Amino acid sequence: MLMKRTKYIIALFLVALLCVSLVGCGGTDTDKSGDDSGKAAKSALRPEGVPEDFPNKNIEYIYGFGPGSVQEAYFRILADKIKEMEGWDYSLVYTFKEGASGRIGWSALANAKPDGYTIGFAPSAMLISATAEDVPYKHDKMSYIFNMMSDPGAIGVIADSSYTSLKEIVEDAKKRPNEITFGVTSTIGQEGLTLKLIEKAAGVKFKVVAFDGEPEVLAAVVGKHIDGFCLNVTDTSALLEDGKIKILATGGNERSTFLPDVPTYKEAGYDVYQVNMRGIAGPEGMPEPIRQYLENCFIAAAEDPEVKEQIKDMKIPLDSLRGGEMEKQFSAISENLEKLWKEDPWQ
Repeated sequence: MLMKRTKYIIALFLVALLCVSLVGCGGTDTDKSGDDSGKAAKSALRPEGVPEDFPNKNIEYIYGFGPGSVQEAYFRILADKIKEMEGWDYSLVYTFKEGASGRIGWSALANAKPDGYTIGFAPSAMLISATAEDVPYKHDKMSYIFNMMSDPGAIGVIADSSYTSLKEIVEDAKKRPNEITFGVTSTIGQEGLTLKLIEKAAGVKFKVVAFDGEPEVLAAVVGKHIDGFCLNVTDTSALLEDGKIKILATGGNERSTFLPDVPTYKEAGYDVYQVNMRGIAGPEGMPEPIRQYLENCFIAAAEDPEVKEQIKDMKIPLDSLRGGEMEKQFSAISENLEKLWKEDPWQ
């Protein structure tokens, strides 16, 4: 099946990219011409004010979760392309800092020296803990570089469920408060808060149950232990392709390109937005010329025909945004979360 092949393709990409990295770490570069000094300084992507020798060491990319994700595969492809097209002698090096549901990695990123040599994974989901907790990665304490992808939320049920729309679930919940059970990975994460917003908008109450991960949520749905799920579209690919589940609504402002026949939450009658933006940022105070240079590099790499060919079968919900637009959207999300926190703080 195509969706199952997608995960296999991602795994193959990661193995291949790792092998390339290991080969590149040893020996000397026999492909260099006699004199390519200053190549990076002459790049059209490099703004005024960037040091001529930048980067003069590896740039660390902090990722606060484990290996094997689609965003890891995509970032590594972009990183390799940037090094190639800019002629860097150094690399963008992936560093895993797992733990505390991303908080360890995000805190390390926010506390890093803002010299352009430390950047990291910055998803919009981090704004939830940033709103409710005393953490250093507040939305206005980051230097935004590039948004890689935006994965819309997905509310769905088992394939043979009698529910055919989100509205039908809501109407049933009005008759049976706190009896319709939804599975999520966190009641105080993006999924749980999405259901809380739908409850407020519709005047209903669901029973929301947290599981250890997306596979456990979906297994509970297929096993008919719960009525439905609230996850992200990419989480559902394999079971959706197998015909074991169906998605009733998605959380973007527009319909998912992978599910063009499925209405958004707003189209279903609930003005609720659920999209997990997956971006790249640096610590507050990064010199603007360096931030701009990195932004330009990621944009150019994402638009490169060879990169597009590499990822065409990976089913990535691409959403290439420059740092300014990413910051604007993160600010809006943070504002909505702060409003919700004041009205109904989550625990």
